[in-house]
Amino acid sequence: MEWTTDNLAARLPIFQQRGPDVPAWRQFLNFLGCLLVLPVYYFITGHSRHPLTLDILISIFVAELNRYYNENRRRRLYGLDASPRTKQDPEKALAMLASRHTGPECMAVVVGYREDPKLFRRALNSYKRADGCRFMLVGVDGDDKPDMDMVRVFQEAYPEDSAVIRIEEPFGELAMRTYQKISDTCYESPERCREMAIAHCCQLAREILTEHDLGLGELGGITRLCLYQPHMHKKAIMFTSFIFSIVISDLLGIEYLWSSDSDTIVFPQSLRSTIETIAGDPTAGGGSSGLVVHNEDDSLTTKLGSAVYWCELYMTRSTSASSGTSDCQSGPSTAFRVSALPAILYPWYTQTVLGRRMIVNEDRHLTTNLLLRGWTVTYVSDTLTATDTPTTPSRWLLQQVRWGRATHIETFQQPRIYLLNHPIFFWAAMKKEVGPLLVFLCVLYYLVTGERFAYFSLSDACLRIAYTIGYNWLRNPDRGPRNAWLWIAPSIIFYNIPLPSIHVWSMLTVFERGWGTTMRSNAEMSKREQFWKRAYDLGFFVVWLGIVGGTAARLVADYSGWDSAATARAIFFGVLGPAAVSFYGLLVRG
Repeated sequence: MEWTTDNLAARLPIFQQRGPDVPAWRQFLNFLGCLLVLPVYYFITGHSRHPLTLDILISIFVAELNRYYNENRRRRLYGLDASPRTKQDPEKALAMLASRHTGPECMAVVVGYREDPKLFRRALNSYKRADGCRFMLVGVDGDDKPDMDMVRVFQEAYPEDSAVIRIEEPFGELAMRTYQKISDTCYESPERCREMAIAHCCQLAREILTEHDLGLGELGGITRLCLYQPHMHKKAIMFTSFIFSIVISDLLGIEYLWSSDSDTIVFPQSLRSTIETIAGDPTAGGGSSGLVVHNEDDSLTTKLGSAVYWCELYMTRSTSASSGTSDCQSGPSTAFRVSALPAILYPWYTQTVLGRRMIVNEDRHLTTNLLLRGWTVTYVSDTLTATDTPTTPSRWLLQQVRWGRATHIETFQQPRIYLLNHPIFFWAAMKKEVGPLLVFLCVLYYLVTGERFAYFSLSDACLRIAYTIGYNWLRNPDRGPRNAWLWIAPSIIFYNIPLPSIHVWSMLTVFERGWGTTMRSNAEMSKREQFWKRAYDLGFFVVWLGIVGGTAARLVADYSGWDSAATARAIFFGVLGPAAVSFYGLLVRG
């Protein structure tokens, strides 16, 4: 087939939009705001007597601001704040807002690889009660026998009005090959070549759907579809699923897409409430809901992890979202305006950093691409979705390191993003990058010299914890783990002690391509990494616990007035004890 502009222009999906343009004067103001952020942050951290308390008070303020803006978006959707000429009957609008039966609909995409069958079945069943879900597509990354267990679970969960299609080649690779062929034979701009490659993929997806005669949109047609393809990685199955979603949404007249993982359990209002905040703002290209942990009773690690989600996630993610610039749409609870997807799929899938392909930061880079094209991205903090958290300390650490690598890449790779978005976005990014690094350096410096170069107050830390707990109890829609008061203090230690080392190690290994953890099927969970692989992945934490133990011992020695010999002995045993325990627990037992 000859690749020309004319024969592919007609294939462009009808949804091809960008977000609103950011004028040059606004970019200049954003730049000045970013410059102002630096001295303000320096003053709060370096010259205030209560830096932690000030920080949490700012976080509380922006969390409330974020909720206010989201509620306004919903009110705008249902006409509750429209002009007098267009305003509908208030009682009718309030009834619509309460019932949500006539709100925006979406299609849902669920992707996964070798998921635990019981958990996957729970995830699929939860969508049967999801309000506003008109069509569901499941993507399975793999076509070997263990992968077919997921297909079988899909067929058992949806025995009627469903179909299964095998995809011979992942569409991401097809798009890359198509782009190369077009760019070699046509004199088009790179952006136009990307559009034509996506258009070709959409046309192929449309042909596959037509070939299988699924009756989409017809009476008796399917409403549940499962795709599976040769195993590559999560990005590959997401790309294929998104291409089919664009086509199906076009056929069914659906404007919004919900995307989640195979371990995600949705509540009846998860999809509807998240989609409403996008539908009520024409500049919004995407959003995500809050998260809770559904497996908190599996182990001590999941219990602590659940408390961490309750204490930290709600306010941390609200910071940048208060300005409509959420920095990450979480994979378990992501929503898109379908019209925003075609323009971002190719640069998202083919992302490179210093010539290296990136495959493990899929959630963050999707968000970055939306923001670079002028779209608003919301965080719907008053709506919840349930996700799975790792059951062992080693898997928890590996997950956090993977997330840390994505954070570093997306923070620094596209500096232009800070010109296009509110300075609060830059504030949130600097907090994430500078804060843990400062703590790491402070601890190391004190261990070596016995001197402090940063101010710390125990009363300041206690005030921060008190404000965090009080605000979450009052405003967080997640009621927290059972007997939360028992788990708050341990969870703060569980999260904050390894955080500086995770931050530094993820920065040093930012180009690692591995996922870190295996999936939850029996075949995957039975795999055990070699000792040297575990030592490379987790040895940083063993070293860090030794540093923390030695620092704590020096602190005790200094306060007790011990001489230098006693202090040296205390530091030695302070380093040795935690390091030995973590070495055995993480590297030997694994």
